[in-house]
Amino acid sequence: MLARGTFRLALGICSIAVLLHLYTALFSAEGGISGFLVGLVLLSCLPCAVAAALATRRRLELPALGFAAASPIADLYMHYSVFIAPNRSTAALGLLFMPVWNLLAVGPAGAVLLWLAHRLLAGRLSAP
Repeated sequence: MLARGTFRLALGICSIAVLLHLYTALFSAEGGISGFLVGLVLLSCLPCAVAAALATRRRLELPALGFAAASPIADLYMHYSVFIAPNRSTAALGLLFMPVWNLLAVGPAGAVLLWLAHRLLAGRLSAP
């Protein structure tokens, strides 16, 4: 059984992701705070809420950690490709679609990959 440290690590990663979204909304976005911007921040934080909810279940701590780790990595890449090195005029559209991708593809893929890696490594370490 995994330690409760896994739960805390997942929540810590989620907190960092929320801070990234708040930074993007408050300091990187042009214009003032609007209803659209608030909605975008809430939508962007939804994968973090899903990962935190998964982390509260004892048997789902490890997949939650994978979900929580994969989503901010994708968000950091999107932040980089929109604000630091945009290479096309439609790069900002990624900010709209990334939360949905995180919920439907990136987060679940991170959960499955971490779970599989844990199963493979646990099997190899326990083999005689």
